[in-house]
Amino acid sequence: MRLLPAIACIAGLGGCAMNEADMPPAPIADCPVSASRNWHAWVDKMPGPGATMTLNISGEVDMPTPGYAVVLKAGPADRMMPPGLRFKLEATPPDGMVTQVITPTQVSYREATSYAKIREILIGCGDGTLATIPDVTITE
Repeated sequence: MRLLPAIACIAGLGGCAMNEADMPPAPIADCPVSASRNWHAWVDKMPGPGATMTLNISGEVDMPTPGYAVVLKAGPADRMMPPGLRFKLEATPPDGMVTQVITPTQVSYREATSYAKIREILIGCGDGTLATIPDVTITE
């Protein structure tokens, strides 16, 4: 009888607590991203002449209009071993008039790194955390 708790909630008889998974994410102040998904990070340690370790990050964000330029900027690493790295998503709106439609936008980062192992990557936007990537894969 799943109907009874719903009727009790509507009638004000209690039992109205929502699961955290059922609640929409709270917006992050000063961040135009409405949602993000499919975040992955890996360190490329493939051998070869002139090869360098390279950190790769990719994900997708929903922007309020087409034409936004999005970029990840590297921030500080924490002091734990292996370290956690912080990045900031910077979004530049398009010039002129554009259609107001939620637009999925790819985000990527690729840069040489001195870290052979990374514990986690935190992606910030505005004054909050947009995503946490807990498993940074190593490819050899």
